[in-house]
Amino acid sequence: MKRLLLMTGSIACAKATGLISAWIKQGDEVQVVCTPGTLNFIGLATLEGLSQRPVMSSVYESGRMMDHINISRWADQIILCPATANVINKLAVGIADDAVTTVWVAAHNLGKPLLIVPAMNTMMWTYPATQAAVKTLGDWGAQIMPPQAGELACGEQGAGRMPEVETILKTVEELS
Repeated sequence: MKRLLLMTGSIACAKATGLISAWIKQGDEVQVVCTPGTLNFIGLATLEGLSQRPVMSSVYESGRMMDHINISRWADQIILCPATANVINKLAVGIADDAVTTVWVAAHNLGKPLLIVPAMNTMMWTYPATQAAVKTLGDWGAQIMPPQAGELACGEQGAGRMPEVETILKTVEELS
């Protein structure tokens, strides 16, 4: 299975690396595409080491000008995890201004499973624009994995936690 993991800048990036490890261990190919914010939370060397592939973090990298198109066609599944409020809201209004959003928009009409796994503070999750964006993306065919309630990275309690890796893996397997 060829899995495309789109990562956005969230403390949950550390947890999401467990997806890469699990997929590689079962013999899958994993291509990571990330926002610049992702690299503030987890290093490029870690992502490349785990995925065993170069990571795409910019649509302007030399020699990779068409990768946003090619990578979206290569993948069997596209998983956006962790998905921040920023990226969810941008996708719902068609903004494609970084590697993650550009790949997502390029993949939209390819008929491939698209999964969004939100991770954010409760106030960001319940923000009206975020809820409207989640509904819009669901209406457009993306599957949304609801965040869990519990203790958040900021110490608050509420909805917004990224589900556990095992739960995400099970959901992704059901996409096939």
